[in-house]
Amino acid sequence: MTTSERREHNGAEDVNLPAWEDPAVPFPANVIETWRRSVLEPGAFFADGPFDRAAVRPILYYLLISILSAGLSLTWGALLPTAQPGFVETLAEIMNVALPDAADAVGSAGRLADFFLTPFWAVLSLVITSLLLHLFVLLLVPGRRSLTATVRTVCYACGPAVFAIVPFVGGLVAWIWGAVLTVIGLREAHRTTTGRAVAAWLLATALPVAFVLLGVVLVIARVASGV
Repeated sequence: MTTSERREHNGAEDVNLPAWEDPAVPFPANVIETWRRSVLEPGAFFADGPFDRAAVRPILYYLLISILSAGLSLTWGALLPTAQPGFVETLAEIMNVALPDAADAVGSAGRLADFFLTPFWAVLSLVITSLLLHLFVLLLVPGRRSLTATVRTVCYACGPAVFAIVPFVGGLVAWIWGAVLTVIGLREAHRTTTGRAVAAWLLATALPVAFVLLGVVLVIARVASGV
C-alpha cells in the first residue's frame, strides 16, 4: 500500500501513517515496508507523520528491530571468536573475578547474556535517548510537539541497527545512518529546521560523553593525589 493509499485509508486524519501502524497491512509486510521507507526514504517517511499518536506501536517496532539486530550480532559473535567481549566477560572484569579457562564456553555465555538482555538495554537506551533529545528540543525549538513525538522519532530511526549483519563496520554504519534518520525525524516531528535538529542531536550526544570524561578526570585526579 502506497503512502497516498494509506492517507486515503485513514480518511480525515490525513496523516502519513507508517505501514507498521496500519491494520490493513499484514505482518511481516508491515515491518519490511516500514523499515524500507524509514531507512531509505526518511524525508518522505517522517513528513506529516502521526506524531501525536500514542507510541506503543513504535516502541514495539523498536524492540523488534533491536532483538533482530542482537540476533545478527550473536550470529557473527559465534562465527568470529575475536569479537568484542560480552556482558559476562565485561562484568567479570569490572568485579575482578576470574572466569574459567574454557574461553569458548565463556564467550558463548557472554554473547547469550547480551542477547537475552537486549529488551532491557533497548528500553533503557530508548528512555535515556528520548529524554536527552527532548530536553534540548525544549531548549532549542519553539512550537515543538510533545515528548511522544520524540519517542516516535527515536523508535523509527532505529532501522539501521540491522546493519549489524555486516562484521566490523556494521556498527559504525548503523550509528551514523541512525543519527541522520534521527535528525530528519526530529526536524519533521517538531516542525523545525535541520540546523536546530542537528544541534539538539549533537548536544544530546555530547552530554553523556561529557559526564564520562568528567568521571575519568576525577578518577585520575584522585589516583594522582594518592587519596
